[in-house]
Amino acid sequence: MTLRQRTLRQSHFVPPVSYLLAEDLGFLRGSDVVLTRTTSSAEQLRALLAGEQDMVVTAIDNLFEWTLAGADLRLVAQVEATTPLGIHARSGLATITDLAGCRFAVDAPNNGFALIAKRLLRDAGVEVDYRVVGGVRERLDALLDGEVDATLLGAPLDKLAEKSGFARIVDINAWLPELPGQGLVVRADVVGSVELERYLRALARGVEAGVQLSDAQGIELLERCGFQAGATSAWDSRARTLTVDQRGLELLTGIRQSLGMLGQGTSLKELCDTEPLLKALEPASRES
Repeated sequence: MTLRQRTLRQSHFVPPVSYLLAEDLGFLRGSDVVLTRTTSSAEQLRALLAGEQDMVVTAIDNLFEWTLAGADLRLVAQVEATTPLGIHARSGLATITDLAGCRFAVDAPNNGFALIAKRLLRDAGVEVDYRVVGGVRERLDALLDGEVDATLLGAPLDKLAEKSGFARIVDINAWLPELPGQGLVVRADVVGSVELERYLRALARGVEAGVQLSDAQGIELLERCGFQAGATSAWDSRARTLTVDQRGLELLTGIRQSLGMLGQGTSLKELCDTEPLLKALEPASRES
């Protein structure tokens, strides 16, 4: 009797470069993966808890709050070296101190990239009016529509903001050079599955191919995939390995601790499961 292959359902804000490379080069043949663009990290959590998604590409810090919410999840890979982030603001706001009292859009109030903004603004002695808007596309739309004054944006939507007159007033990556990129977070019941192993192997092959491509070739690929002006920064921040950077986990933990939001929950290191990736990378398991 032939067992039916399991379909893996993944949600993301922007598809990771490793996935786009794997898809373009045919490495995903044999994998059954359905992609969905999410509108917020809250929606990702809801879908994971409801069993509507098997895995998500998301800010690693989200695991803190999601675990407290009852989700049984594991971080199995890091799909960006870093997430290129900047604070973009309307005309008239040119420095971080200018943000005092402004309407600042975030995805979720207590997790993800919002904590980076909170730490930066707190250190600068600046208080803002946080507005929960949603994912990066939703935050850009709120900025363009005048519903908020500033927000965090990343590639490729940061360049769209700049073209529309919303300048980047803070470079987050210059401030936090060890900021880890987004992770691939999966439900615990997916760990150990053949389908996850196959998918991770395809992503790893995409990463390897990206190392061999010239910058011009990689940027051209991302432009074809709709990244437009944000293709260069997305290519530069692509993963060179899917292995989770432990220094990044320590950085995120330190940010939470400094804000008094660490609590007594499970640590990121405990939620990081290296076995699925190690198994996918074993020479004997590689497909020709």
